[in-house]
Amino acid sequence: MKKHILILALAALSACNPSYHLTNRTANRIGVDSVTASTDSSVVNFLQPYRQGLEKTMNEVLAHSSGRIEKGQPEAPLNDLLTDALLKQAIQRYGKPIDCSHLNFGGIRSNLPEGNITIGSIFEVMPFDNQLMVLTVKGDMLQQMLNHFAKGNKLVVGGLQAKIHDEQVQSVTFTNGRTLQPTETYTIVMSDYVANGGDDAGFLKNPIKSENINYLMRDALIDYFREQGKTGQLINPVSDGRIRIE
Repeated sequence: MKKHILILALAALSACNPSYHLTNRTANRIGVDSVTASTDSSVVNFLQPYRQGLEKTMNEVLAHSSGRIEKGQPEAPLNDLLTDALLKQAIQRYGKPIDCSHLNFGGIRSNLPEGNITIGSIFEVMPFDNQLMVLTVKGDMLQQMLNHFAKGNKLVVGGLQAKIHDEQVQSVTFTNGRTLQPTETYTIVMSDYVANGGDDAGFLKNPIKSENINYLMRDALIDYFREQGKTGQLINPVSDGRIRIE
């Protein structure tokens, strides 16, 4: 008897669920912007203190530049300035010497203006929350990294000079006096993005040592420019010829 009741119940349920199929679809675009959407004054008033605080922070002047500082290939003033700044600040945080610094060219998202360099300017250049990593590697891995980024003239480094021929680095001279030898060990400071294999640099995932120094790249740059501003000297946008194409 219970079996018959179950069968009847299932039949009733199936009869109550007719099949459906899509016969037509339409779409309308609804624009929402400052013209079509009215302002909610209560929300505006609530956010106003936070907005004022944010604007005050972003408008803080860190330093002054005598001209616009731009990135470029194979080398440019901004490339050199940023990698030198990251190397200097990383050495201070790390507490030990670091041979060189690297910055992926695509990670430089804007240029720096002539005149006031503000915290907002640094956020435009470096909007991502990337950490600084110190990698200890053998010379042959460092050579592989330099060759990798030399392709397409995307090599952005501090602490060394490199000569490039046919998109391969032929010679390297470190500003600390070292030379590049395949079996010697070197330290490089770079973003966690590249250290973890970003920008097709998967070969960097297996260094001798990888250390996160708990320092945002953006914070390192802010600290650097704030220190430069305290000296009262203008920042001059120049390149030093560290990348040479032969």
